[in-house]
Amino acid sequence: MTRQDIAELAAILVSEHGCAAFEIAEGRRDQHRRERNSAGYELWDAIAGEVARRLGETVSATAANDDC
Repeated sequence: MTRQDIAELAAILVSEHGCAAFEIAEGRRDQHRRERNSAGYELWDAIAGEVARRLGETVSATAANDDC
């Protein structure tokens, strides 16, 4: 999966779930925690990181938003 694919998946998660997107991505990542070197763990870890980055930008852009 490319970096662009991960960015697009993160954008969809944030669009559909808002601030809860990070918790959702972390939850999916944690489902693969026992297999730390698994593709699933690596993928969801990257998605969670991208979601966090996007949410950080969203919070910075809308400083009045206390939800995230």
